[in-house]
Amino acid sequence: ANRGLEPEPLEVRVFDFAPSLADEMLAADLVVSHAGSGSVFEALGMRKPLLVVVNDALMDNHQAELAEELGKRGHLRWCESGGLADAIATFDPRGLTPYEPGDPSGIARALDDALA
Repeated sequence: ANRGLEPEPLEVRVFDFAPSLADEMLAADLVVSHAGSGSVFEALGMRKPLLVVVNDALMDNHQAELAEELGKRGHLRWCESGGLADAIATFDPRGLTPYEPGDPSGIARALDDALA
């Protein structure tokens, strides 16, 4: 038995493509994802600990902006690809704050009013 002296082995599942990642995310203890908004908000909606890897080669990097802002709010941790191994090794989900989606009805009403 492992008495806390060494970390448990890391189990990683890798695949080329899946039409949905919902089942994999639900089964995961930690979700490691790119910083695309769909993947980020899907994992946060499932209340999964999330480590986002930002592609630092992108121009006008809205993915980095999203990861940085949600990281500041404590909903996820993020890193650049070169820091992934360290980020996984030091990841502690206990400090994360659950993400609560906003209510979009105010924006919907404003758009309805503006377009009426």
